[in-house]
Amino acid sequence: MSQQRSKNVSNADSERGLNHDHAVDSVDAAIPAYVPTTLEQIDEIYDRLNKRFDSRVTHTLAYRLYNLKQLAYLIQDNESRIQAAVYKDLGKGGFDVSSGDLWPILNEIDLAVRRVEGWMKDEPRIWDAMLAFKTMRPRVKKQPKGVALIISAWNYPWQLTLSPFVGAIAAGCTAVLKASVSEHAPSSSALLAELLPRYLDPEGFAVVLGAVEESTRLLEKPWGHILYTGSGNVGKIVASAAAKTLTPTTLELGGKSPVVVSSCANLKIAARRMFTIKQMAAGQQYQLIYYQTVAPDYVLVAKDRVDEFIDVCKETLDAYFPPSPSPQSFLHTAQSSSLRNEADLDRMLSYLDDAERQGKLAHRGELDRSTRRLGISLIKLNEEAIGESGVLKGLVEEEIFGPVIGIVPVQDVDAAIRYINARPRPLALYVCSGSRKIFKKVVDETWSGSVTWNDFAFATYARNLPFGGVGASGWGSYHGKDGFDTFSHHKAVLEIPYLFEPLMSLRYPPLTKIKKSLFKFLLCSGVQFSRPVSVEGEEKRLRRKKVTRWVVGVIVVLLGAYLSGLGWFSRGYWN
Repeated sequence: MSQQRSKNVSNADSERGLNHDHAVDSVDAAIPAYVPTTLEQIDEIYDRLNKRFDSRVTHTLAYRLYNLKQLAYLIQDNESRIQAAVYKDLGKGGFDVSSGDLWPILNEIDLAVRRVEGWMKDEPRIWDAMLAFKTMRPRVKKQPKGVALIISAWNYPWQLTLSPFVGAIAAGCTAVLKASVSEHAPSSSALLAELLPRYLDPEGFAVVLGAVEESTRLLEKPWGHILYTGSGNVGKIVASAAAKTLTPTTLELGGKSPVVVSSCANLKIAARRMFTIKQMAAGQQYQLIYYQTVAPDYVLVAKDRVDEFIDVCKETLDAYFPPSPSPQSFLHTAQSSSLRNEADLDRMLSYLDDAERQGKLAHRGELDRSTRRLGISLIKLNEEAIGESGVLKGLVEEEIFGPVIGIVPVQDVDAAIRYINARPRPLALYVCSGSRKIFKKVVDETWSGSVTWNDFAFATYARNLPFGGVGASGWGSYHGKDGFDTFSHHKAVLEIPYLFEPLMSLRYPPLTKIKKSLFKFLLCSGVQFSRPVSVEGEEKRLRRKKVTRWVVGVIVVLLGAYLSGLGWFSRGYWN
């Protein structure tokens, strides 16, 4: 880091070695002051954005494309300032900010710019329509829901705010962005509030800064849609407030994200991939794209390999993140960050201290209280975590949200599945195994927002896949077209012109027997299949159907080859 930059960074920050990853291009970049939005300003913003939406200007393709592209240039033009803001908030290095916070947004924008014109088009529904409706142009029209409210989390203040925002813009909504609360990411929130009206339509989009009071005022109002990212406890408050105004919601919550390690897993690869994800943001992850995903919370390991797994984990941590003064130490690396506050650090240390007293601490990470930095730590719990009490009971039952991993021995994969299904449904689930059959078994027999085989990132990195939870981990989804759909109302459209009066008049009184018969023929498909005998009988029927299709396919291929051969022979003969 240059001498000029060094004078703006504390000695502790310099010792952490953030300069090794080009932490920021300009730490001394001007960051605006964080000034909470007043309640009167919130009311004015709400009225202004509703007026803009009612003008229907935001509904056009040109408006959506302009603001999507401007959002991309907001990021590109101000990348160094954004890096500086996140560094000031969370102590993250520049590359980590770009890869974890900014690249996912740019990927979302790129897809939306390419596809939004097609997403906006009416969706015909003729194929499955009954005969009477096929000529009535049955279709689904995509309309923006209205003014959207997006409430984001602090740990990835740009990605968790702007990725869903892309879906709202693409859908034609106006939107209020309730940025991260001041005590956790004030610099990022203030910078976003400064930049957004400079690049995007200030009459259609706005940022609200503040904490509980401001959020409460926002939630009192009816919205087209609310998307909230954060904890389950606050998610309940958001859902309750939205219910009072009958506002649809998407809740992206946290929860515990388990890892299943089978007996046939490659332990070295599992450890390497897991720790290079868990280190990001010191394990403080709800949902992250690119390299990051929901942080692995606890690991269910086949007990015949649990001790070996712990040894491999310790070897991996020593090799990849050697102790200080190495720049790759968790105390220095720019790929990790500080814990949110002293309370979170104390909570992590309470897990470790209790585990040490009980002889269950497998590995204690390095600690620097002055920077709230803690290395990844491992705790070996009781088999299937039965009988845990005291502080470690919290480790089992609550979301860890930090650099501590509980390792739980289980008998086998079936036991791991039972363990997962006996608890609130996770946002993400990971399976480490050498067998695709085992992975498929876990996919089929568990419920979670996503499942990934032998890694911890790509289900959420894929912009073409929906991201969202189930049950306690949330509801609804976004990313790509799913983000567009989240903020769009799918309106059923049917056209019945006067030309169809002879058909429609069948329902007019008096309803004769002939009219009733004709009306039923036109409007009721009836039962077009034989009575089923049993579930087994249906399985046999499906197998026969599958074999029949296979045989027919083979015959068609052979017949095609035969006819092609005849044509070749005929041409060869006459020539």
